[in-house]
Amino acid sequence: MNTIKSGIPGLDDLFSTKEFPKGRQILLTGPPGSGKTVFGIQFLINGALHSEEPGIFVSFDDLPRHIRTDMQSFKWNIKQLEEEFDPPLLTLVDGFSARVGLTTSEKYTIRANIDSLLMVLTEILEETGATRVCIDSLSTLSTIVKDPSQVRKEILTMGAILGEQGCTTILTSETSVHGVEEYSSQGLLRLSYDELPTGEFRRGILVQKMRGFFHEFSWKEFRITKDGIRIFPDRTISRGHLI
Repeated sequence: MNTIKSGIPGLDDLFSTKEFPKGRQILLTGPPGSGKTVFGIQFLINGALHSEEPGIFVSFDDLPRHIRTDMQSFKWNIKQLEEEFDPPLLTLVDGFSARVGLTTSEKYTIRANIDSLLMVLTEILEETGATRVCIDSLSTLSTIVKDPSQVRKEILTMGAILGEQGCTTILTSETSVHGVEEYSSQGLLRLSYDELPTGEFRRGILVQKMRGFFHEFSWKEFRITKDGIRIFPDRTISRGHLI
């Protein structure tokens, strides 16, 4: 089995291999504020810094400059990874500006469609040798396609092309827009949170499926710390009011 170090503390321990599946297309779902973007960026940054795996982050839901600024709270210097290495260890793609009618100074910009996305990803892969990709989010990309069978086809096509390039791909999504995204991906991770009687919130992660890999199948606690996401494999939590 091909595996990698995910770079997210505690995540690899949820798999029997004690490492994360490599070369797969994995759907990461969760409500707003559950930590999907942080998860994706952390997966890319730690892969670049500690495993010599350059990454690509495609942002459909926010401006890349906001992503760079927001991630500084974790002391993640995205601009340094973009500009001080040749080839870049991290490349941001602007899928937001064209969608909302804004101009952009970003090097890479695309419209919200699979053809545009694949063309730009192929160009970046050739330039940087990236092996990790995060597309944030599939929810936005899927809303422009009305036919569920077309969504499935395009997700499968993208997964096949990136998989052939040896890429491990994280697709984020708030919900399954057409009911097919979960079946079209080779793995499914769920993030959520539970409101306690005290009014505090507890975060949970579930590995719902991962084809070809034995894994834990229960909700595990995780936290978003000053260093990013940390998962606690020994803390199984009741579903309770997880949303």
